[in-house]
Amino acid sequence: MTPNTWAAHAWETLLRTVISDETLWLAGHNDLSAGGLTRLTLAPGRTSATATDRHHTTAAHPAITLPVLTDDQITAWQAASPTCGHHQAVGTGKFPACLSNPGHTGGVPTQPTPGEITLTCDCGTTPCRHIASLTHAVTARLTNHPAGFATLRGLPEHPPQHLATDTDQTLTSTRTTPGGKIHIPAHHAWAWYRECAEPPLLPTYTPELTDQPVLVPSALMAPPAPAPEPEQVHTLISDAASQARAHLRNATRLECALHEDALRLATAVPGIRLPETAERLGIDVADLREQISDNTPTCSGAPQAPRA
Repeated sequence: MTPNTWAAHAWETLLRTVISDETLWLAGHNDLSAGGLTRLTLAPGRTSATATDRHHTTAAHPAITLPVLTDDQITAWQAASPTCGHHQAVGTGKFPACLSNPGHTGGVPTQPTPGEITLTCDCGTTPCRHIASLTHAVTARLTNHPAGFATLRGLPEHPPQHLATDTDQTLTSTRTTPGGKIHIPAHHAWAWYRECAEPPLLPTYTPELTDQPVLVPSALMAPPAPAPEPEQVHTLISDAASQARAHLRNATRLECALHEDALRLATAVPGIRLPETAERLGIDVADLREQISDNTPTCSGAPQAPRA
């Protein structure tokens, strides 16, 4: 984190605590990336915008409010550390990291607490994906214009930051933190995909996909034990490619249920260890073999038994 990106990091950390919902956090990021935010405004004590999620056309108007510094706090803030150039730096659009230390600002907290943040949106639910989208947009704004944090706190050294207040300019962002990374754990992203009711976004074009088997490089090194055998790895790669192909072509839902997916792979992956699979599923091996038999496709009227 560079000295002038701490404001964006502080804002994201603060709002992430307030929202505390990874599903909304990810949905808001996707809406912003899809161009669903316009008329972003930063003003003393308030930031707002017009937001539209990816699957609806009704616009919402999220807003985030926070307390501005009092006159006494601003006086103390201005009198603190007179030899430091942070006042001049804020006036030129920067926001030095030294301002995050109350001991450097006369005891005045530059950052508000989560309890001082208020979320509002006319969609009827808060927090919501519109609020999350606004949060990501402000993070991106502060990354490039960190002194906007001073504007939000009501500090007089920097003029208010207004963006697209009189136009319908679309705002998009592919970054939500300094460094261009969105910090969402993979298991949260998978849970969001598995549980959300909305369909996934599909390409607007028809991809040219081949039905030929996936070619695995001959130089592929087998992972060390107890990892799957090379033949099993090849089968898993082919299975993943087949599901991805069906998803892109027909919007086929990816397999999400652990039990059903384990049964499907048990019929496809050679040499699978049924006792270990049964233990993971919490069932008896005999029950597992019976369920596999019921789910195994037939060929010429004869069931194809898995290799156990």
